[in-house]
Amino acid sequence: MKKQPPTERDGARIHDIRVADAEAYLVEPIGGGRGPALLLLHWFDTEAPDGNRTQFLDEAVELARDEGFVSILPQGLFPWAGDPTDATADVRRIRAEVARYGMALDHLAQRADVDASRIGLVGHDFGGMHGVLLAADDARIAAAVVIAATPRWGDWFLPFWRIDGDRFEYLRTLSDVDPISRVGDLAPRPLLLQFARNDFFIAAMAGMELHRAAGEPKEMRAYDADHGLRDAQARADRREFLVRTLSATGPAGAARAAAAD
Repeated sequence: MKKQPPTERDGARIHDIRVADAEAYLVEPIGGGRGPALLLLHWFDTEAPDGNRTQFLDEAVELARDEGFVSILPQGLFPWAGDPTDATADVRRIRAEVARYGMALDHLAQRADVDASRIGLVGHDFGGMHGVLLAADDARIAAAVVIAATPRWGDWFLPFWRIDGDRFEYLRTLSDVDPISRVGDLAPRPLLLQFARNDFFIAAMAGMELHRAAGEPKEMRAYDADHGLRDAQARADRREFLVRTLSATGPAGAARAAAAD
C-alpha cells in the first residue's frame, strides 16, 4: 500500500501511520517537537463519529501548535474489533491491547525531539482503562488523564456482552487487570480523573471508588455532560493539567534535573 503523505493543519503535521498492527495518527509541530509527548487513547462507541482514533485529534493539533507536543493516537482493537467472550480469553486480550499501546509509547520515546521523561497519557472509557494498566507498569508515563473509566472490566462486559462461564469466576479472574487494582501504582505521578455528572453508564460512586484507590497526587473533576464528555471545560482542564505536569519545570522535569545532578 502506498504511504500517504502527511497533511498540515493549524501549525501541526499529521501523519497516517501504523503502530503495532493498527492504524494511528502521529501529530507533530511543523517545526519539530520540543520535549513533551502524549499517548491518546480513545473511547468505545461504534456508532459515534469520534469513537475511534480521531477523538483527540483536534486536541493533539492544538498542543502541537501551541506547546510543541508530539502525540500518537492509535486505533483501539479490543473490544472495538472483537467482542469479549470469556475470562481466560479476555484477560489475554486486555494484556495484548496494553502491550500494543506500549509499542506506541516506544515509538514516541525513541524520537529525538521527545523527552522520554515528559510523556503523558490521556485515555477515555476503555482507552482510560487500558491506559491505567499501561501507566501502572511503565514509568515513562509521567502524568495521566483518565476520563469516564469504570473500576472493573466486568462493569461493562457482563451487562453488555454475552460472556461464557460463571459471573463471579469471571470477575475474580479479571480482578488482576481491573483498573481499580492498578491505579494506585501510578503514584507518585500526577493523575487527573474526569467524570460526567449525567453519565448513564457510570454511577458517581464508581468514580469515587476509583478515586479512593488512586494514590497522590490526584485530582478529580466532574462536568455537566454525558458519557461522551464533549465538554469545553473538561478539554481546557486536560490541557492545563498536561502543560503543567509535563513542562520542563513541572514534576517530570524536576525529577529529570535531579537525576542529572
